[in-house]
Amino acid sequence: MTQKFTLPNNATVLIDEMRDVRSLAVGFFCKTGSADEPQDKRGLSHFLEHLLFKRTKRRSALAIARAIDRLGGDADAFTTKEYTAFYAHTLDSKFADALDLLGDVVLSPAFGSEDIERERGVILEEIGECNDTPDDLVHELFVRSFWRNHPLGEPILGTVASVNRITKSDIYAFYRERYGAQNLILSVAGHVRASEVLPAIEKLFARRSAGEIFPPSGRRPRPFPHFSIERRPGLEQAHVCLGMSGPTQSSPRRFAAHLVDIALGGGMSSRLFQEVREKRGLVYSISSSLSSFRLGGYETIQASCAPKNLPRVIDTTLSVLRKLKHEGVRPQEIVRAKELLKGNLLLSLESTVSRMSFQARQEFYMGRSERAEERLARVEAVSREQVEETAHEILSGDSLSLSIVGDVKNLTYKSEELAAAVA
Repeated sequence: MTQKFTLPNNATVLIDEMRDVRSLAVGFFCKTGSADEPQDKRGLSHFLEHLLFKRTKRRSALAIARAIDRLGGDADAFTTKEYTAFYAHTLDSKFADALDLLGDVVLSPAFGSEDIERERGVILEEIGECNDTPDDLVHELFVRSFWRNHPLGEPILGTVASVNRITKSDIYAFYRERYGAQNLILSVAGHVRASEVLPAIEKLFARRSAGEIFPPSGRRPRPFPHFSIERRPGLEQAHVCLGMSGPTQSSPRRFAAHLVDIALGGGMSSRLFQEVREKRGLVYSISSSLSSFRLGGYETIQASCAPKNLPRVIDTTLSVLRKLKHEGVRPQEIVRAKELLKGNLLLSLESTVSRMSFQARQEFYMGRSERAEERLARVEAVSREQVEETAHEILSGDSLSLSIVGDVKNLTYKSEELAAAVA
């Protein structure tokens, strides 16, 4: 069970005591991500994430690397559209070392101009790598077209132009604004006792000011039904991302939406896998996923195939959507989806990293951490009627959109045609 503490400077501390493991995970979660950046400085959050590992007031980049190696586990960081995370996974005996290292990295940065220019080159290479990865590129193309003119639609990495515009003063100003104590969640899960680790955490934050709170924008993203294509001569396969609007993180329909997603493309017995791969042999893999944020969400289907098979893949996929919309999700599909969703949750509880991350995200999105039993009960409580209503809502066709990356010619779709195909 997660214990929650609020420090005098309003930093949030979450501790999950796990008695049956010998490891622990500790993470700093900052309540800011790429959706909070200035329009002309996209990529700022991700740039800062990189730089915090370059130099602190006590450690050089090499010293940080050596400290990570001495943990005997691993340490890493990642940026999302809505928050940024820094974490370490190590043995229970290394808690003090992990906390000291992450606290130094997150709370005491000292990177300079040379660090910035060196890391700028690394990030530009990362952007180039993403652009050369068709699976990533087609999803990025979809989101940017689907949520155009909204921060949630912008790439987390930024663009070459925006990353080149970011200056040292931009980065430090963003850090001072966003990394105050009340914008930080410190999450711990593993073989620890709250009474023993909390004093060290309080000492770490003792001199940290609360800082300002930056509430998320209240402007919901408006979906733009579209067909977008990026032609890439020489690619062996065409990469497809077909998507539509989905629920937010706080939506009461989110559990029903997860069940719809599983029935649609979540596993080998899903409708898409069976129809598109098993019965017709048109793809090696095809799957669906649900992405939810504070202000919006979307359901996507991704697949890749030989260009000659592309029209059949799209037509078959649309046929599956239409059938699911009109016939609803079968009772046995709901049972299977619930078992898969509950199974994934229970398996994740065996991982200290998963539990550390899960409770931090719950606090960020919901303001509280759900107990596993509570979450399982919410999954089980979803009725067939709720699943059918949610499926009909998601598959309405109003926002249905399609993005393609590949060596494809003479192929075009209108958004009205996509909507009509599932009507």
